[in-house]
Amino acid sequence: MNGMEIEQPSSMSPEDIEPGRLRVFGVCHIVFGGLGLMNVAGGIAMQFLQERLWTGARSSGLDEVQEIQNEMYRDLAAYTWITIATGLIVGVLILRAGIALTKRRQSSVRLSNTYALSSIITKVVGILLFLMVAMPVIGEAVTAMLAESSAPAPAWVGGLQIFIGAIGGISFLLSMIYPLCALIMLNKPQVRQYLARHGG
Repeated sequence: MNGMEIEQPSSMSPEDIEPGRLRVFGVCHIVFGGLGLMNVAGGIAMQFLQERLWTGARSSGLDEVQEIQNEMYRDLAAYTWITIATGLIVGVLILRAGIALTKRRQSSVRLSNTYALSSIITKVVGILLFLMVAMPVIGEAVTAMLAESSAPAPAWVGGLQIFIGAIGGISFLLSMIYPLCALIMLNKPQVRQYLARHGG
């Protein structure tokens, strides 16, 4: 026993303790990114399917209501493609950031910030386009379809655009929660200090 020194465990500094939020947001980024890209793929498939349906329907003849619906989809095509394109960009950014976070790369917070800011900007632009472009087109189509119907217009038709706008606004607010949380939580000093010392 004499002459033998007992090795004392070295104390870990706060910068050496891995913040749990790195793994949590990394996994969430990858999951949400994968789901987003699947949604984009589905949107692209639906657009091409819709084109085929229009072509087939025109050759077989359409009633007035079907023609109004098809015209609405055609008028919304540009808006839909913009939504798909921005969804693709944000999906790639969040997936890339998620992979970097799970691998503890020094660039992971920067990549996550790029995703979060891009997501917030595209959501703001998206809600403006929805209110200014999509809502009037949908409202006109519903009004035209009701005019073609012999039945009297239901009482709720007057407030339809308000309802659609409210749903769009609520969806916008809910969709902002995750990128804002990622922006705030991953820019804490302990995260940056840990990645500065241990990031790959």
